[in-house]
Amino acid sequence: MFEDVPVAYQQAAEEVRAHLVALRGGAPFLSPNDAALLVHWLDEGMGVPTILRALERASESRRKRRSRIPLTLGHAKRHLGKVTRGALKPLREADAAHPLVPLTNALRERAEADPRRDALNGLATTLETLPAEDADTLLRGALGAVRRFFTGAWDGLSEADRRTRLDQARAEFADVEEEVDEATLLAAVQEHARDRLRRDYPLLTAATLWDLVHT
Repeated sequence: MFEDVPVAYQQAAEEVRAHLVALRGGAPFLSPNDAALLVHWLDEGMGVPTILRALERASESRRKRRSRIPLTLGHAKRHLGKVTRGALKPLREADAAHPLVPLTNALRERAEADPRRDALNGLATTLETLPAEDADTLLRGALGAVRRFFTGAWDGLSEADRRTRLDQARAEFADVEEEVDEATLLAAVQEHARDRLRRDYPLLTAATLWDLVHT
């Protein structure tokens, strides 16, 4: 669907697609409805970071409601432009350090006692070496780096650990298991299991990155 659209739109579509898949798992592509909605938002001047922050808000809202419907861009629509506060305080304007330093310092401190120490230290290095001259470019680069961290963390789980996480997520749907078909249930279970992994690292959110870059 994107063969005839501008390169900038193609890049935006890839970033949104990758973020959506990282949040929910499942099919590694945008549905026709999602693709059309994304083009509409881009035509209106909506930035990729705004869309990704809304997707994360939608994901959190769905977890609280134990939603069984697969996450789509449509679920992010009502969250566009809404503010979600990050978990760290930005640097003061007088400080000359890279705007993501509060996060990179926190990640290195966390890494000392974390089984993903090397990945966290690597993420910290990547974040603090991103060019900081343009806020949108910095934010998109940081979102991509965090997304790759979570994708790597999920892919790097042992088979036993992944099964345990999926079983724990499935238990949350025990009272409604018979109300949905197996494919729908499995999609919801994977999304919730990935959400549990993300909650292990509460600093690594679009909201935190947004606050550090834009405040």
